[in-house]
Amino acid sequence: MSVLLAHEIEKEIKKGNIFVKPFNKKNLAINSIDVTLNNKLYTYEPVKVFYSEKLKSFVAAKYEEDSILLDMKKENKVYEVIIPEEGLVLLPGILYLGSTNEKAGSDKYIPMYEGRSSMARLGIQSHISAGFGDLGFKSNWTLEIAVVHRIKIYPNIRIGQVYFHKVEKESLKQAKKYIGKYVNQEEATASKSYEDFK
Repeated sequence: MSVLLAHEIEKEIKKGNIFVKPFNKKNLAINSIDVTLNNKLYTYEPVKVFYSEKLKSFVAAKYEEDSILLDMKKENKVYEVIIPEEGLVLLPGILYLGSTNEKAGSDKYIPMYEGRSSMARLGIQSHISAGFGDLGFKSNWTLEIAVVHRIKIYPNIRIGQVYFHKVEKESLKQAKKYIGKYVNQEEATASKSYEDFK
């Protein structure tokens, strides 16, 4: 497999072989396209957003209650957090589920997600391990966001990048398209691991 370069990505978008919506040409990089962070996050633990006079910022902090035990055999409750235009301070020790504003994928190329280097250098991990896309996936990407230290983030920032692997034509003829449990997701989607036990 080999990776498409920017001019090839743009060409394949115009031909309809790669789907990126909305498409912003300014977000094309050398061999990927940057994707942006939606203003809605989810957490598995109850989180309150409050304005900190000390930090002069909105902060997302855990409520003071017992730790939450996640159970992979059950549908776990999530809590919505909105990132205000003024920014939101994320804290270590909380998993935030975010989403790209863009739908991105392809029936002919394998899409992959990686965090941007500029975000990683600030201690923002925007996908813990789920950056591998499948043929046929053409939805918003759920991001598993964790931070190393307190950091202020903003809605619609360029959080990561999607790149595309070429597939040999003969292999493509035999390939199946993605029809899994996260098909057509339009926002951050919590784990559906419980469906594996049915």
